[in-house]
Amino acid sequence: MKEEEIYAVVEAAVKNSAGMDAWQIFMLIVASALAAFFGAYLKEKAKGAATKEDIEEITQKIEGVKREVEKNKEIDSIKYNLKYEACLESLNLIDAHFSHLLTPSKEGDIIKQYASTKDARKCHSKLILSCENTELIEKFDEIMFGPKNTETTSRAPTDLLNDYRNLIRKELEFGGELSLDRDRAWFGKLNCENKNG
Repeated sequence: MKEEEIYAVVEAAVKNSAGMDAWQIFMLIVASALAAFFGAYLKEKAKGAATKEDIEEITQKIEGVKREVEKNKEIDSIKYNLKYEACLESLNLIDAHFSHLLTPSKEGDIIKQYASTKDARKCHSKLILSCENTELIEKFDEIMFGPKNTETTSRAPTDLLNDYRNLIRKELEFGGELSLDRDRAWFGKLNCENKNG
């Protein structure tokens, strides 16, 4: 309580003290001073309570944002894992496809690999659902089905595979494009292949 406020309280008490003895006037002054003090005190206390409520509200909002960020991180992780799986599965399907598409230079130079239509459909759907770059999906389709436009000359399958691998690198954020050799892009058969399995 400020000094001016105390003087104002005492002055008001003295003005309203007509017919009171000194003790009553003293008690009136003390009561007025206490009322003024507690009024100011309660006003400050209310500000503190409001500040505490504001802090609690802000804290709740911050916690809500943190939960939302964590939830989004988890969703992003699930999406990335789905995309990663789809890309690797698609490369496996391409390997199986190439093992039947490419012509060996001599008999037995390509070990056949097999995949089911069901697995191909599942992989294709995963690619479509998880990949951002439509060029990647279109390149997969071109490798598996041939060019859309029958007037377009098809490129060598291993060139398409190298293009596709680079698109996967970009999609998975594994780095920039690599210069890959078309003649060493795909394994038909290893000379250390296990003959029994």
